[in-house]
Amino acid sequence: MHAPNIIVPDIVPYLFAVLTLLLLWEFHEIQVNAGRILAVDLWDRSGIRLFIHITPCDGRTCPACLATYGLAFLPITAARKKEFTSPRDRCTNPSGCRCLLVGLYGSWPEARALLKRLQDQGKSNPKPILLTTPQLIAIAKGPWEQSLSAAMDRVSVHMLEAVHEEKPHPDVAIFKYQYVIANAKTDRDLAFVIPAYLRLTDLLEQHGRYKDALECIDRFEQAYAPGKLAGHFSPTPAQRGVVADRKTRLRTVGA
Repeated sequence: MHAPNIIVPDIVPYLFAVLTLLLLWEFHEIQVNAGRILAVDLWDRSGIRLFIHITPCDGRTCPACLATYGLAFLPITAARKKEFTSPRDRCTNPSGCRCLLVGLYGSWPEARALLKRLQDQGKSNPKPILLTTPQLIAIAKGPWEQSLSAAMDRVSVHMLEAVHEEKPHPDVAIFKYQYVIANAKTDRDLAFVIPAYLRLTDLLEQHGRYKDALECIDRFEQAYAPGKLAGHFSPTPAQRGVVADRKTRLRTVGA
């Protein structure tokens, strides 16, 4: 008795190949969501999956900036110029806006949970989420150093923590601003250096460390001397004015 001939349609191997690719893609998504591997967007290699808006919370913070402290949103939200208005555009601080957008890849649990909340707002037009102070602290204090994005997010997290720690733990904030200045190397991180200088000299002045503040200003002036190329990270005239005024004031106080 002859065994029956089994004819496999030519399309079957292709279907198996497609099924295998789908299974691999699903496995990849599970690994990314669990923070075990980093997703690489071929169209955007900045390594930023979400932004958090922060600003120093002191007597000089304008209501518009203070109201959006802890606002988290996806990059696609910021890209919609007609629908998204930066707090900086509404700032009424006469000395200039001190707001920062801290970008994170965020592969540790607390940051991943926030990313999922943002993504669940809808892919076409995700809405920002205003974090409470405890939620913001949980992200900054989470186990980011053990995550796969630690090297990528290190300077950003230090900046996030520094701004938050200014009032409760100024010495911690001072250390973290110094860390940002010393360790920012990529374009993503270099954007924090000038704000870190401004906040650091302000904190040092507030806490009577006038000599340290003047030394910090000297380093700032050396790094950003007029005519010295600093690309698109050069201080604005307003920022130079803030530093110059502080230097004059510190020399008067320290005289």
